[in-house]
Amino acid sequence: MTTRPDPRANPMRTKREVERAVVDLVEPIVAHLSPGGARARLGSFGAHFATRVAELEGYARPLWGIVPLVAGGGSFDHWDSWAAGLAHGTDPDHPEYWGPCGDAIDQRMVEMAAIGFALAFVPEHLWDPLTGRQRDQVVDWLRGIERGEPAENNWQFFRLLVQIGLERVGVAIDRAAQARSVELIDTFAANDGWYTDGRGGNIDYYVPFAFHMYGLVLAASGLGDRGAAARYVERARAFAPHFRHWFASDGGAVPFGRSLTYRMAQGSFWGALALADVDALEWGVVRGLALRHLRWWSERPISDRDGVVSVGYGYDNRRMAESYNSAGSPYWCMKAFTMLAAPDDHPFWTEPEREASSPAVVTQRTPGMVLAHEPGQVVALMAQPPGWSFVEQADAKYHKLVYSSRFGFSGDFRMYGTGATDSMLAVTDTATGEQRVRGGVTLSDAVDGVALTRWSPADGVRIDTAISGGAPWHVRVHRVVTDRELSLSETGFALPWEPEGFAPPPPDEPARGRARAASPWGASAIVDLGDTDAPRHADVLALSPNANIMHPHTIVPALTCRVPAGEHWLACAVGASADAASVAIECAPALVPSLRERLDAFAVREDPT
Repeated sequence: MTTRPDPRANPMRTKREVERAVVDLVEPIVAHLSPGGARARLGSFGAHFATRVAELEGYARPLWGIVPLVAGGGSFDHWDSWAAGLAHGTDPDHPEYWGPCGDAIDQRMVEMAAIGFALAFVPEHLWDPLTGRQRDQVVDWLRGIERGEPAENNWQFFRLLVQIGLERVGVAIDRAAQARSVELIDTFAANDGWYTDGRGGNIDYYVPFAFHMYGLVLAASGLGDRGAAARYVERARAFAPHFRHWFASDGGAVPFGRSLTYRMAQGSFWGALALADVDALEWGVVRGLALRHLRWWSERPISDRDGVVSVGYGYDNRRMAESYNSAGSPYWCMKAFTMLAAPDDHPFWTEPEREASSPAVVTQRTPGMVLAHEPGQVVALMAQPPGWSFVEQADAKYHKLVYSSRFGFSGDFRMYGTGATDSMLAVTDTATGEQRVRGGVTLSDAVDGVALTRWSPADGVRIDTAISGGAPWHVRVHRVVTDRELSLSETGFALPWEPEGFAPPPPDEPARGRARAASPWGASAIVDLGDTDAPRHADVLALSPNANIMHPHTIVPALTCRVPAGEHWLACAVGASADAASVAIECAPALVPSLRERLDAFAVREDPT
């Protein structure tokens, strides 16, 4: 029996060590390849597309790591299987045929991009071995993304990536289709190098691991629309100084938004800078950001017993996944390895790792965040701008009050009727029992270290929220205007906890609105700041198993109260840290008086709705 390599044993500090990480991630897939090489069946559960397309994901997505590995001088022992798979998967007469790409949105378009990447950078391994007939079938299948229209979001890049692959192997492309995608992508560009994922879409990790990463791949290829490639590079340069603040000193990144099962793809932007030789930051800083992130992930149990990367985030957990996550989906994590295409003498590999210094608090107005740092943790205070989202648990993924690289976030799954969640103000209509969390955002801003949001969880209820502070502590203030009685539950960060029975530990001082919990992972606390308008009761609640993306069992400190119809003010301090002593109740900051003034000024703005 072959012993699976332990990722924790790989220090991932040199290029050779990072190359080994790619091989170790791909090797378990080989045993699951179909006889013709076109499909990798990595699990028995389904996504919202056909099984054969899910198995195409298992075949195609590893190419995001294999291609730069080989382009940069490394070796891969299974090109014969992947070349055969491409021939068979595009052959309508072969039993492993992937099926034709539809004229409307089709998941095959997504997976075509990895094949285009491979044809553009290592055609000698995936194109040259094919016969003339096989090449014709590959081209006809890939042209499906020119005949059809990709979704009007990051998918537009998939067409451009396929086209650079076709160009590289001497196939004419549809220039009109290329121009449509380039023009549409430009409309998604926002301030400071950011994008939205489609018109009016959310800002999340699709910005670095889709828009910027793909734009830098196009720039590095020397193919496609070179004017557009130049714009992608300039946006990447503008984006890098902002994005570095999303990463903690230990390499962890703030988990936020959808598709977190792609895991270290969060850090793919840093490797893509090296691929395209774009000096957006000092190379030692870029190297440190990329490799610390890889090492952080190597410490997490993200693979199953056979070494196949699982669906989940900090552990195997499908509960927080999206309906488009198949067993092959997590292998977009391979995007994190594009730096391997950079030659050995590139400054990414020759400059020593350096830490990216960050101020204690950074305000980022475009994504609506105030980012605060302490050793081993970055916290994002959220004033997320309004945006659409179609995914499961969208409120949890986009509308928490605060997100943490160390403590993660939890879905809004109920346990034993408590209605508990983390880092939220949950609003319950006492007459109907209907509960809502932050949604219905109509106005938001992040200015001078304060995250401000106006939201309406239900007709007749309006809440203005201000969040300020840093790490480990921040302060929240809410003005609640309601036409009915409400029950309000506000929670801090979820803390890992090993249950012994069902009851979590009791709160410190429930009647005074003080709750704190500690474990080997650190401590989490919430402290009512004593507004007599609505005194709150403290508790410590157990979240539903597997609700949290970091740990399967968690508890959360909470404050609860009831308020009648009218206007009410609430305020609390919330803390969480690996340093439990820094989260002692007596360390809680006092109410920041200016937050009420900031809310007053914010509230008089014109509501865009």
